[in-house]
Amino acid sequence: MDIIKIIGIGLIALIVLVIIKQYRPEFALYVSLIAGVLIISLIMDKMGAIINLLNNLSSKTAINNEFLILLIKITGIAFLTEFAVSICKDTR
Repeated sequence: MDIIKIIGIGLIALIVLVIIKQYRPEFALYVSLIAGVLIISLIMDKMGAIINLLNNLSSKTAINNEFLILLIKITGIAFLTEFAVSICKDTR
């Protein structure tokens, strides 16, 4: 059911952005930021479970934990970078 919440937040933010850009385009960035933070907060709960699963799998196999930690950090940086790029595109 979380995916429905995420899609709902995205669609509502899209509708609000379209309406706000007509009348007050300077507030469109704030709506985009709020929607992004809400979506990321919903995703973070699931990411914790995925990280725990990866840690359990790496302890059962011959994978070094240092490589797993590096992989998780790289993925987190990629998510944050994509979020920042999307915000920059919205400010145009």
